[in-house]
Amino acid sequence: MAKDVHLFAAAMADVKRLGAARRRLPPPEPAAPPPPKSPARPRPAPAVERDLSADNRTFDRDIDRGLSRGKVSPDAKLDLHGLTLAAAERAVARFVEDASARDCRVVLIVTGKGLREEAGRLVGGRIRAECVGWLNRPENRARVRGVRPAHLRHGGSGAFYVLLRRRSSAKMRSLRAAPQR
Repeated sequence: MAKDVHLFAAAMADVKRLGAARRRLPPPEPAAPPPPKSPARPRPAPAVERDLSADNRTFDRDIDRGLSRGKVSPDAKLDLHGLTLAAAERAVARFVEDASARDCRVVLIVTGKGLREEAGRLVGGRIRAECVGWLNRPENRARVRGVRPAHLRHGGSGAFYVLLRRRSSAKMRSLRAAPQR
């Protein structure tokens, strides 16, 4: 606390009061040297997931190859055409939650390219620009493993493939009926 008072006083040293005498603070006390650190084993850094981005690095290679060759198709599709930004955000959150509950692996979110000309330059769509950010929100990030732009047959740059996480086997076992003996 005393250190804060002295820091504040140093920051305000050149400020002049209006009509009142200037108050002086006592000089700061010398700080005690920090106690020596004991040689402790360094802790491993917690595993932090990278934010999603619309590239192939966060996407499963086998599923990516299957989508490109047409051997794998999305399990569900969401079309955001005609929605406002707020409505699209809510729709994406509900869709990811529902698709995860249905144990879908790959889903398709169609945002549209949204290309238009403003002031003589080409501007992209707001929904498309915000979609990956919505998938990075904590409530969605727990369910989403990867995102990448869709293949031309599924909408090209106006759509995203979303790779969902698999539910844990413990959850799957608890949903199965118990065998009768």
